[in-house]
Amino acid sequence: MKRRQFLSSLSGLAALTQTRASRHHLSQRGLTLLELLVVLVILIATALIFTTFNNIDITSPSGESNSPVEIATQATLNTVREAMAGEDGVIESLSHKTNALPREISDLLKEDAPAHMEEAAPELKNYDPVNKIGWHGPYVRATGRNETGELTIVDGWGNELELQVDFDQDGTINQTESKFIRVVSAGPNGEIETPDDIANMKPGENEVSELTLSECGDDLVMFLRYPDNRK
Repeated sequence: MKRRQFLSSLSGLAALTQTRASRHHLSQRGLTLLELLVVLVILIATALIFTTFNNIDITSPSGESNSPVEIATQATLNTVREAMAGEDGVIESLSHKTNALPREISDLLKEDAPAHMEEAAPELKNYDPVNKIGWHGPYVRATGRNETGELTIVDGWGNELELQVDFDQDGTINQTESKFIRVVSAGPNGEIETPDDIANMKPGENEVSELTLSECGDDLVMFLRYPDNRK
């Protein structure tokens, strides 16, 4: 259907140009033909870009093919990783004090320090520009809203990303937990399948004591500080 529309547009443009050419002098006709050539080039380039984008198929390092939505999600995950673990990111600005790390992905949007820092690290609530330590948000911009309508960071499917770090669920973050901090996208099915308990904290191939690929379903998982060794 789109191809027929495109060809029809070209035919109509050619007919229009021929009509205009017959009404002008020879010198003017040359300019009209040049205009036609430029328009044709633009139309063809646009059609090629449109076709390429709709059929884009990029291969990941694992050899799996990624859709445009997955590619967009990976870009968002990379942005979060940079905001968290990059130079001048959250981890660096909080002096690697693990219990002060964000608990929710939406914490990265806050200009003021999250509420849990009042108890976890009150001395880091305000930014010190001289020593470059302390909460210095917002670290990223919102890309959508969650189910309650609040601004947050969403994946390519429009679902809120999940920050997994408190693996023993005790309300605090220790050094070991912070080592395996990760961001999870629910993937195409819209459901977080990646378990966030202590037994699945470290990536690997042992389903009893490590997080494997099969246990994550279709989730897209990015570890922020540790190699992704899932198999």
